[in-house]
Amino acid sequence: MSIRSLNQAFIDHYGIEGFFSNEKKGGQKLVYFVRRGGVKQVMKLFDAGKDERFNREMGIYEKFKSIEGIPKIYETDEYHGETVVFEEYIDGETLSDIFSKYEKDNASVKGLLKELFVILTPIWKDNYVHRDLKPENIIIQPSNKPVILDFGIARDLNADSITATGFQPHSWKWAAPEQYDGKKDMISYRTDFFSLGVIGFFLFHQSLPFGPTWEDISKKFKSGDESFLIDQRCELNSFLADTMRFRPSHRPRSIEDLINLI
Repeated sequence: MSIRSLNQAFIDHYGIEGFFSNEKKGGQKLVYFVRRGGVKQVMKLFDAGKDERFNREMGIYEKFKSIEGIPKIYETDEYHGETVVFEEYIDGETLSDIFSKYEKDNASVKGLLKELFVILTPIWKDNYVHRDLKPENIIIQPSNKPVILDFGIARDLNADSITATGFQPHSWKWAAPEQYDGKKDMISYRTDFFSLGVIGFFLFHQSLPFGPTWEDISKKFKSGDESFLIDQRCELNSFLADTMRFRPSHRPRSIEDLINLI
């Protein structure tokens, strides 16, 4: 029996009282929005089961469960050979849905970046890299506090890489040059610095810094031309210039250096 049918036996087994939003497909998983015990939760059904990447992702959530700003995992289980995860539901809107609110707003963009630094600093200091920071993975709560989602391709720099040399998983709009080039030995928290620079630029300017397509961005990276639009009204120009350097070694050396740029 496939649990994707979500038959009554499955619903009863997990005490699902109802659904409050439509399901969606995300990467290697199906995502449902359910109520259990009167509480809204996110239920994820993983195609690949408990593989090495899944175990690493769940380990990250467990390790950093005390951090405000990432969802909590309530339960993981196996049902008829399928992997089921129940995760905290975060009320709010994804940054990708409300990015226009940040246009030319220095205070709002800087405030959001500072909040993201607070969430990510203990993760970076423990030698983990998110590797997929993007507006779709950031929820802005009604309190305006952000929550970072989806550590599915996060990298533990103290452990062997799961991904082979060559292609590195990434979301092309927000990825760093070393991800485009498949240079896994150059992945570090500075990779996240680059993505945060792109996000900051995008929020203020409402456009991407190095072109609107994968081909444009790839060509820009290969050319070595780090120039981008300079708007004198933007108070983040130093932050953007330093975080969006193409060579990781040219970006801020430390987390503290990054924070001091805002």
